[in-house]
Amino acid sequence: MLAVAASAFGVFGLWAGCSAVLLADLSRAIGLSPGPLGVALFAGAGASLAAMTTLGWTVDRFGRKAFLITVACVLGLEISGLALVESFWALVAVLVLFSPAGGLYDVGINAVAVDLERLSGRRFMSFLHALYAAGAMSGAVGAGALLSAGVDYRLVYLALLVPLTAVVAAIAAFPFPHRDGGTDDKRAEGVDRESRTWHWDLYRSGPLLLIAAIATLALASEREMQFWSGIYLRDSLGMGALLGGSGVALFFGAMALGRLGTALIVGRFGNRRTLVLAGGLAAAGMTLALATTLPALVIGGFLLVGLAISGMAPLAYSAAGDLVPGRAGAAVSVVTASSFGGGLLATPAVGGLAELTGLRTALGLVILAGLAVFVLSLRLRETA
Repeated sequence: MLAVAASAFGVFGLWAGCSAVLLADLSRAIGLSPGPLGVALFAGAGASLAAMTTLGWTVDRFGRKAFLITVACVLGLEISGLALVESFWALVAVLVLFSPAGGLYDVGINAVAVDLERLSGRRFMSFLHALYAAGAMSGAVGAGALLSAGVDYRLVYLALLVPLTAVVAAIAAFPFPHRDGGTDDKRAEGVDRESRTWHWDLYRSGPLLLIAAIATLALASEREMQFWSGIYLRDSLGMGALLGGSGVALFFGAMALGRLGTALIVGRFGNRRTLVLAGGLAAAGMTLALATTLPALVIGGFLLVGLAISGMAPLAYSAAGDLVPGRAGAAVSVVTASSFGGGLLATPAVGGLAELTGLRTALGLVILAGLAVFVLSLRLRETA
């Protein structure tokens, strides 16, 4: 079962890395500057946030398997739609209708990871998130290489349907463990109406909301880098597809390495000090990247940012599951909805600010996010 979860995280990362590189080609093909592109992303972000807030509880009610198969199929429709859009309004329609699947898929795979941790007594979250980052690195390198070889960006999008289909088949073929020691296949009933109400009560939990705030800043930084770093390297700094894609890949590679090392760092310094250090390092790395136009220093700064934010989200998801042991899926959905939704909303915010001040200035939001994590993490002594 761990292998299926690993492949689900890896393919999600593959999609993230490819989209980070392909977004520049998509925006150029339909003639969008950062402002209109940000508006389109904002529309998708709003739809995603609404879906995650209102439907996250269904991962507990209907079971992990049925949930993941459904949202993965809708994610396939989004990928196909992005390959076919030819106008701004078509892009908005695709993002509004189908992009919520990505957020719900994120809820599902993290709920599965929490189940695996609880049933085995071992910590898998950082490892699985490292596989996501490794997948993203592979996706960025692969997309950059294919584009440099003259492959149309639309075909690169469609190629993602192959690994996604394989993951859907694997999910369908294996029983999923659940927190009660059984499997999704053996569960006759989902959660009842009362547990659904409890899901909304979790939004009033102070400790959980503090964890969600830190995760939001981490995911906001990650999404800003995912969607805008490739455009910054390729359009603002004039790098080619292969070099620009490699810069994005190094960012995700740093995240993979950082997540693999998170358990060791946390074991030595603890959650709070690890997050304090990470916030400061993220701010410093982005300051370095934006202070120069030298490719080596810019990419080096991106690498530091990737290392810094790598462990923030996995730690937050694990902590959320530990806060509410009997309702891990609901707790994870609260943190995921807040963090992923906030991250999605931050993405168009960068686009809007870039339209007014330039993309380099807009990416300074990552510096502010790192400083905010630094400050908020100081309050985790009693809550994590």
